Amino acid sequence: MRINSDQLGAHLQRQLLPMYWVAGDEILLVQESLDKLRGRCRQQGFSEWELFFVDRSFNWQTMLQSGNSMSLFSDKKIIELRLYSAKLEEEGRAALQRYLSDPNPDNVLIIVSPRLESSTLNTKWFKELETPGVFVQVWPVDSKGMPRWLSTRMASYGLNADAEAITILCDRLEGNLLAASQEIEKLRILTGASPDNKIQIDRKHIMNLVADNSRYNTFNLLDAALLGNARHCLKILNGLRAEGNEVLALLGMLTRELRILIAVATRVAAGQNPGSAMQNEGVRKIHEAPVAAAIERHSVRALEKLLQQARLVDLAVKGLHKSDPWTELNTVLLGLCGIQLCTANRLER
Repeated sequence: MRINSDQLGAHLQRQLLPMYWVAGDEILLVQESLDKLRGRCRQQGFSEWELFFVDRSFNWQTMLQSGNSMSLFSDKKIIELRLYSAKLEEEGRAALQRYLSDPNPDNVLIIVSPRLESSTLNTKWFKELETPGVFVQVWPVDSKGMPRWLSTRMASYGLNADAEAITILCDRLEGNLLAASQEIEKLRILTGASPDNKIQIDRKHIMNLVADNSRYNTFNLLDAALLGNARHCLKILNGLRAEGNEVLALLGMLTRELRILIAVATRVAAGQNPGSAMQNEGVRKIHEAPVAAAIERHSVRALEKLLQQARLVDLAVKGLHKSDPWTELNTVLLGLCGIQLCTANRLER
């Protein structure tokens, strides 16, 4: 059986099955799904909990022995497996299939993993695993769904926010659900809101009470530039500057990214498949989409020109060029976004 995380609560009210696999990359939603699941198990008398962290050196016999052994402190127990990787090796698949072929009715097996690819979900072994249990897919909240998610969550705490307040929150939080949960809790405490004491929240409340929790980091900056999102890119850059980040540290990450892009683009221009080219240059799986977007937008020559322009940032920091380092960094990033500014040949001193 496959359900989304928002269907889990209703499902648990109807039944409790021998196995639940919770998969997703959104930490808050995964944790809340686990809280619902563990809470329901405790209500049904599963009072003991064994937790295993599964890496390549994990001994699957340990899990099987735990599943077959009697509980020392109660009649029922939860066995929870935390997978570091979404990929399960043959030994792990065989152990789970063996366990679920005749599951112990006094146990509930909970598996937690990063998001699973569709290629895994469609395999024979995975379909056999989910037959006696439930696969809980935790989908991230995208920018379009964020206003509704915020409004619904705030309403559950007795906070009725108007459209302008929700818009400001979305802009400040930028998809950070953990920060959103913390800010909503802070609003609840400071206003005294509750389901029985509803409080109207407007722009003034948000501006006065909520801090800016945008996730400003270099990886977000580079991804925004690679994807061509100029507005978001410059917003992150301004945030990094306000937080006291050094220009040269950001420049180092940017030039490294440009060199990787040049290497990948060169391979693609020579006829290599983009996926293979990125793999050969060590591009992380989660980073492939932004890199692919950038090499589709830029030629090798254009990327080499951007790398050359990046020299101006270094020269400006060292006082060897009469320009502002942050302005020069802006120019390179906008160029990577695909926005060309009218500039002279400024590499000449």
